[in-house]
Amino acid sequence: MKIKLESAQLPENEIIIRGDVTSDEVVSVLHLLRKKTSGKILLYKEEEQYIVDANEIVFAEVYGSRLLAYTKSDVYEAKGKLYELKEQLCGYAFVQVNKSTIVNIDCVKSIQAEFSGNYRIKLKERKEGLTLSRKYFKDFKDRI
Repeated sequence: MKIKLESAQLPENEIIIRGDVTSDEVVSVLHLLRKKTSGKILLYKEEEQYIVDANEIVFAEVYGSRLLAYTKSDVYEAKGKLYELKEQLCGYAFVQVNKSTIVNIDCVKSIQAEFSGNYRIKLKERKEGLTLSRKYFKDFKDRI
């Protein structure tokens, strides 16, 4: 697939893309181009709000009714839904590994196959292990 970005003689912030615009990767790139962010995420802990660099997040998971974001040394709460956080982290090395968890690929130490067909993820910076569901394995593998 070839995509041609044309920007000559177009108003600022306008881009023409020729190609398969239904691809998930193209949609992600378009989202990033439209959304100029600082790479920071607003997270919460107790009564305070923290501005955290997206690359500092190791993984995020839905735990009960809460959305938790784990860094190397802390746990924060994020507002909204997992898919909304995943959208905010679009353009970073995050991938969904099961229905309730996204992980920063740069923080994955290893994966090990389990008898069930799922995989166990070991992290570099945290002691928790994560389950990589069979359903999400192909996307995970493609993102590495």
